[in-house]
Amino acid sequence: MGLLAGLGGGLLSLGGGTVSIPLMLHWLGWDEFQARGTALAAALAPAAVGAFLYHRAGQVAWDAVLLIALPALVVTPLAAAWTERLRRGRLRRIFGAVLVSGAVLVLLRDELLGAWAFAGTARVAYLLAVGVVEGLVAGSVGVSGGPILAPLLVMGAGMPQQLAQGCSLAARLPAVVAGTVENVHCRHVRFGDLPMLLAGGVLGTWAGAHLALGLPEHGLRSAFAVVLAFLGLRYLAGRGPVDRRRGESP
Repeated sequence: MGLLAGLGGGLLSLGGGTVSIPLMLHWLGWDEFQARGTALAAALAPAAVGAFLYHRAGQVAWDAVLLIALPALVVTPLAAAWTERLRRGRLRRIFGAVLVSGAVLVLLRDELLGAWAFAGTARVAYLLAVGVVEGLVAGSVGVSGGPILAPLLVMGAGMPQQLAQGCSLAARLPAVVAGTVENVHCRHVRFGDLPMLLAGGVLGTWAGAHLALGLPEHGLRSAFAVVLAFLGLRYLAGRGPVDRRRGESP
């Protein structure tokens, strides 16, 4: 499970909760809060390894990472605490629609926008807003931000896919830490299962990042969009990482 999550994170910036939460729910039968908390805790080391590998290849813009990470650090624990009492069937479907829209926009970016991107003060404001969105997603859904961050960085910031994925891995670290702390406080982290998840995650991230950095940018972006659309459709169909609680109606 950790290996699959790490491979998805390193290759397409779609690891952590995006891959592991559905497996925890359906393979292991954990409840959604245990899956959310444990997935966030298990995502920290693989994300750090992935960020280092992308940084070493020159594919991390640290000024953008800082602008995203600061608001995410504040918003993530607030969102996690707020969603303790929230029925999230509607949130799951909204998130699925966002993923499908992001996939279409990433795939058609050149045709729709060409080389356009936010610049100057507008870019700063845009990246801060991206950090708020990333914090909301990480805190509520338990997905550490990759499905949201990379498309937004490709679109509004005009980043190539590899650079967007490197920034996504680095910028999610504060949100993962903050979300993990909140979930530890709520006793949603299964510490006994973390060592194997972390070991598999680090190994998978190392392999996935090396593969992604050697692929053509357009091909990687197309693959990212296809996987993103598939995940979004699963959310919309009610099969995504955020399943409803027992006994609740959708």
